[in-house]
This record gives sequence, C-alpha cells and structure tokens, in this order.
Amino acid sequence: MAALASLRASAKREGLTVGRFGVGFAAVAGIADEVEVLSRSGAVRFSRTDTLAAVRALPSLAGELVARHDRVPMLRLPFPSAGRPAAGWVTEVRVHVRQASYDAVVRQLAEVDPTLLLVLPGLRELDVDGRVLTAAPDGGDVLVDGVRWRVVRRAGELDPALLADRPVEERAQTRWSVTLAVAVDRVGRPEPLPVAAVVRAPTPTDDPLSLPVLLAASLPLGPDRRRVVPGALASTVLRHAAEALAELTQGLADDPSRLLLVPGPLGAGEVDAALGSAVLQAFSTAQVLSGRRPSNCVVVEGSSPALDELLVDLFPGALPHGWAADRWRRPLRALGVRRVGLAELTEVLAGVDREPGWWGRLYAALPPDADQLGALPVPVVGGRTAPSPRGLLLADAALDLSALGFRVVDPAAAHPLLLRLGAVQAEPRALLEDARVRAAVEQAGHEHDPAPLVEAVLALVGAADLRPGELPWLAELPLPDEHGDWRPAGELLLAGGPLARVVDLDAGFGTVAPGTAHDDVLAAVGVLRSFASVSVEQGGGADGLDAWLDSLAPGQEPGEVVLDLDLVRPAAWAEALDLLARDRLLTPYVLWWLARHPVLDGQLPSRLRLPDTDPWLVGLLDESRHPLAARLGVVSALADVEPGLLLERLADDTRRLDRGQVRALYAHLARLPDLPLPDRVRAVLDGALAVVPAEDAVVVDRPDLLARVAPYAVVPVPLGLARALGDALDLALASEVVPVAVLAGGPDHDRLVVPTAGGEQVEVDWVAVGDLDHVTGDVGRARAIAWRAGDWSSRFSILARLRGESDPAEEDLEDVPPPP
Repeated sequence: MAALASLRASAKREGLTVGRFGVGFAAVAGIADEVEVLSRSGAVRFSRTDTLAAVRALPSLAGELVARHDRVPMLRLPFPSAGRPAAGWVTEVRVHVRQASYDAVVRQLAEVDPTLLLVLPGLRELDVDGRVLTAAPDGGDVLVDGVRWRVVRRAGELDPALLADRPVEERAQTRWSVTLAVAVDRVGRPEPLPVAAVVRAPTPTDDPLSLPVLLAASLPLGPDRRRVVPGALASTVLRHAAEALAELTQGLADDPSRLLLVPGPLGAGEVDAALGSAVLQAFSTAQVLSGRRPSNCVVVEGSSPALDELLVDLFPGALPHGWAADRWRRPLRALGVRRVGLAELTEVLAGVDREPGWWGRLYAALPPDADQLGALPVPVVGGRTAPSPRGLLLADAALDLSALGFRVVDPAAAHPLLLRLGAVQAEPRALLEDARVRAAVEQAGHEHDPAPLVEAVLALVGAADLRPGELPWLAELPLPDEHGDWRPAGELLLAGGPLARVVDLDAGFGTVAPGTAHDDVLAAVGVLRSFASVSVEQGGGADGLDAWLDSLAPGQEPGEVVLDLDLVRPAAWAEALDLLARDRLLTPYVLWWLARHPVLDGQLPSRLRLPDTDPWLVGLLDESRHPLAARLGVVSALADVEPGLLLERLADDTRRLDRGQVRALYAHLARLPDLPLPDRVRAVLDGALAVVPAEDAVVVDRPDLLARVAPYAVVPVPLGLARALGDALDLALASEVVPVAVLAGGPDHDRLVVPTAGGEQVEVDWVAVGDLDHVTGDVGRARAIAWRAGDWSSRFSILARLRGESDPAEEDLEDVPPPP
C-alpha cells in the first residue's frame, strides 16, 4: 500500500523486483478517474472524485484547490474497498476507464508490445481481450507471438561509487541487469527487429538504437523517465550490454548475417554511440567470426566455395566466401578484419608450390579481374612456373616448346582466365607457321645437340595433325638415322614403310631411328613413307622434269611433281604402282614419267597391249591386265604401236604370228613414213614363216615372179603396197633380183622353164615379158588375166571359170581383209 500511494517515490529497495518508482501504475491516472486493487487479504480503491471530496472537507486546502482548479492527484489517498479478485487470481487491478479514453485504450491494447514478456521476465502471460501472449521456450530460443528470439540475460553488482549522484531511492539499487534479445530465423540468423529499436529501462525511452536488438537495461533515467542520463553508471551498464551481445552473437548461426550486429560509424544518438563503441570493444576480444577473434581473421576478395577450399592452408584465418561480399565490407573493417585483395593474393601465390591441376582449379575459382591478377603465377610445360600469364601459350596438348622460344601453359592448369590476363590461345598449326619455328628448323642442323629442338617440333607437328607435304621446309629438320647420325628428314625413309620396300636403299637414303616419333608425325616432317609430292618450283630434282614441262600444251597447269620415281627397284614396280595409286599421286607428271619407263612387268607400257583389243596385236605384244594399264599408255590398237617396235617384234622369232597377221602388219608399215631400217624381217621361206636377214628377203612386186624368187624369202605384203614397203624398209623387189626371161613364140606353151633369182631353172605356168604373157594351163591363164586386169584378187573366180586351182602362196599377195 505504501508503494502504491508513493507514486514516484517508490520505497522498493530489496530483492529482485519488477518495475521501479510506480511509473507503470501511475500511468493509469491518464485514462481513468478510479482504480481498484483487489487482493485476497483486502482491497483498496483510488478515486479522483473521493479524493476531491476529502480535500474539500479540509478548509486549510481551499486555497490550494482554487490554485489547482479542483485538480487533485488520484493515486495519493487509498480508500477501503469491499471487492475481491476473481476466482483463481491473487491480485486483480480494475481500471475504470473514462469514456473519452476508451477507444484509445482499446487501440493501444490491440497494439500491445509482445516483447514486454522478454523485458519483464516475471511476466509470464498477457491476455488482452482473448489474445493470449506467452513466452514459450523452443530449444535455446523463445517464441513470442510468432517471432523467434535469441535472449541473453545478465545481472551483477555495481560499484556504489557509480550511484553517488543518483536520487536517494536509487542508491540502494546496487544491481545492474541487462536483457538483450535478437530476432532470428530457424537456423539462428538475425532478422529485422519487429518492434521499435529504442533503449528500454525497462519501459521504452526516447533514446534510439541503430542495432537490430532489443535492449532492456537498468540504465539511469532522467526525472521524466524518457532519457538515459549519460555518465559512468550508464557507460558501465552499456559495457555489460555489449559483452552480453558478444556472447549472444557467438551463439548465432555461423553466417555473415552476424555482421548485422556490428555498429555503424555514426550512432543514432549519444547512448547509441556509446553502446556502439562498447560493442566494438567487446567484439574485438570475442570469437564472434566463425569461432575466431576478428584480429585472427581475413577475408579474400572474390572468394567462392572452390576458392575457400584451395586457400585454406594459405590463409588459416580466412573466413568462408560469404563473408567477403561487398555488403559486409564496412562491418568487417570496423572489426579490424584484414581484407586480402586480388593483387595481394597474387603476391602470396608467387611463393606457392602446387601441382598444375591445383592452379587450374584456382584459375577457375578466381574472379576475372585482369587489373589485379596480372602477376598471377602460371605453371608451364617442363615443370617451371612463369611469373605472369602474359606471353604464355595455351595449347590443347602438353607441348614443351621452350627450345623454340615458346612457353606453353601446362594443360592441367589451362583456363580461359589466362587469356584475359595476357596469355595467347595458340593452335599448333599457327605455331608451326611462325617464322621463328621455321628459322629454328633451318638452323637445327648446325646445333651441337638438336635433340631438344627436334623433340619440340615433332610434338608440335603431332598436335597440329599435319599432313605430309603441307610445310615442305620441315624436311630440313634433322632426325637420327639407324646409325645414330643426324640427317635431314627428307633424306630418311620410314623403317619398314611402303617406300622403303620399293626404292633402292643404295641410292643414298637412310632410315629413321626406331622410336623417334609416330609414323604419321615423321611423314608430316618429310620422312619418306611414300613418294613425296611437291610443286614444280620445289621439284627441281625430279627426273625428266624439263622434258615434261616442254611437253605441256600452252596454258596447261603442271600440277604436282612426285620425286624419286627413278630410284624404284625394277622388281618393285608392281608395289610402287599400287603405292602411287593409293596415295593419289598419279599426277600428269607421274603418268607421263611412268609411260616412258619399264614399270609393267619390266616393260614399257607402250610395248604392251590391253586385253581383248586389236587382234593384229595378239602374239606381237604381251598382254597387261594391270588396273593402270590404260592410263599408263598400254596400246589398244595397231595404230598406237611404234613402227620400230613392230619391226622389232616381227623380227623376234620367239613370237608366234600367222601369215595373215604378218601380211597385215607389213601392210600397215608400208603406209607409214620414215621407218627405221630393220636388220631382220619375218618372211615366207619354203612355205613357212621365218625370220631372215633383211638382205635375204624380197618383196614380190609382180605375181608372176613369185615362183622365181628362190633362194630369197618373201615378205608377205599386198601387191599394191609391195613397192612402198620395199622402199620404206630398203628391201629388194622381186623384179630387181629375178633375171629377165627370154622366151620365143606365142603366149601359150606346153612348158615354161625360166631361171630363178639364184640361177636355177624352174618350170612355171606364167611368165610376163613386157606386155606379153606366156602361160601354160588354166591356172597360169587365170593369173595373167587377173594381173593384166588390175584385179589380182579376181583370179580365183577366173580360175573357177577356167576350172583351175589357185596356189595358197599367191594369197600372200592379196589385199588385207579386215580383222575377224
């Protein structure tokens, strides 16, 4: 009762209490003129009406009432009350709200601050018109009206000296207390404060807070109970509040959201500024950042989960990547956390020794900041580390090109970031076309040990998938031969390769040492696996090149030239031709060259015939069934055979020819100009074909002399071509070797005996002397008639009429019929 009636001079001094100085109870005077406090042991009533009546009954206070305009304090005089609290309650306070204040009270009750349950720990439940508010424990948190709170309560004893300047009733309050709460989500991350951020002592004051915390502390207040009184006492309590906040922060989720509790650079007021300073001090010595003090932490700019994993041993105090976001830059700086920029990171990395794959993962994890990463170390092929990406090459294969003056990023470390930092994407083919590579190849033969350079070039060629002949100058690259000597690639054969099987190995070729490189790579640098195809300008050493160029028609493109055809072993031409065809090397030059060399079974193509061709060539020329026969100039008709070859084969007694075929061949020759003179000819001797010396053969130019040419052999040829053949081959004519017969009498004789060319006498059935024909019998008469008629072939029909028979030898003098 004494406390209720004391208003702002509450006498409560002992023990843990709720509220101070009657401020909360006194507030009811603003909304009511009568209040009842009912208890089981008794009740009192405070009434403005009854108090005014009691004062009026005292004449000594009449003047005071006039001065106060009849306004009297409602909570100074308690009056007896017969009321009792409702069943189940110990104390019931009944406030008889003035009608004018009723709507405002209803509204304020609807907006009641649920955090009263946190600020006043002795308050367990609020029931406002059926709305029940409780503080329900949930794990380590407290749920109030749907909001989860992480709460810390601390209390302790104050130094009495701090209370010396406080009112008398406060000096006995030597305990300090702090209730500090933060709204959190289910995992313990801070969330926006759902109530006004002001200092509470424990009721709200007018001192704002910039931190998202609910703070209720035993701070000293001014007479109006609206402002905190600055000084040593307030600073001490605020320091305890800061320490409580540091403790609370360590229990929150290990997440950058903790930094929401770090004060900003400017306080929202004097009290907020003092609290901020205290919080920063408390945080500096507490493990509030991932279990570490701020002074033991660093953040790496541009960090990510992958980067965190890579840098964990380089920066033991590095905070996880989420802490490095720009939004946390200010609070981390306020806490004194060291921030490692990308430029500083590259300096640290300069002394790091890691395998190339680690560097590749690092580049993938770093942000693409070209300005700050220019000095980023990069592992290169060969095991070294370059101090910067600038000028390095990114290739698709592990190429050690240091011998060529190039540095290639180790493939395990290659990443597009390096291109943005000055590295160059190098295609192996583009590198091969670099003038530095060609110069190095051309000088390699003068090196004491060309092995490193050769190895680099071969690796580059292999990566470029180069085809043979694309870069002809690579043929100058020295390679080890089978004896260990260095020789230009263009002078070496691939061991066991197709070309090595067909060329003469004594012609100056070497063989590349086994294991030097893959066969395809060796071929690409000029090692001869097959015949080399080059341009006319590069093929100066090609056999017969000048003659071939002279044979080209005006405007005809020469195409490619193939080398070393003249070095093929004669017995290997079958395989060599297959090789040329397989590699598509049958260029105009090659076909021209092959047609002029014995490449088909040891013979010139022009000395062979195609199968199923001109019958006159059967037996005369050997048949070739090679797939390239037609393209190489193998003949298909008599007109395509060189006259010299015809005469040669006619004089070859190993050739089996029939008389009709021989007559056709000589008839063909008789029509050709400028024939070579044969030493031997095929002629009819004693009724059969034989090869005889040319001087022992004659051409019968008159049919009546046929029986008198002995001992000469007769070259079978139609009469109409006899003189032409004799002149062309310088053969004697029958009329030139047979003596003139002198006969007397008329044309009909019983017997005709005349001398032969050899001087012997022979009996014949027809002798022509000038314009006179001497004949015996029907045969002689038929022959003479046909001859004089200029139609020698008609003699058979004439003989048939004369009932005579013809001599088969005379058929040799007939015109050549068409081939069957």
